[in-house]
Amino acid sequence: MITVHRPFPTRKTLGTRYNLRPATAPVEAQRLQPGDVIVVDDECPVVIGSISRKHGRIRIWGKFIWQTERELHWKVGSFDYTHRIARALPGEYPAPTRSTL
Repeated sequence: MITVHRPFPTRKTLGTRYNLRPATAPVEAQRLQPGDVIVVDDECPVVIGSISRKHGRIRIWGKFIWQTERELHWKVGSFDYTHRIARALPGEYPAPTRSTL
């Protein structure tokens, strides 16, 4: 089955083909997972590629939503577990493909 994602209004895409202004809710950094989309700067959503947890801090690596698969992840930042970060709400982006193996 092919899932077609709904189109977004121009106010969210700013004339691009990407949703640059997703609806978000603040969550503690410790609740984030790879595949989540976060917004750390205005109109710059980032897909989390990997997370490491160490000594009460979380390091996040990701890519902007417009970057290709071949581009490398970069360090988004290091945050306390309780630091609140804006995470895109469900339905703002297509769900990531997850392996069933």
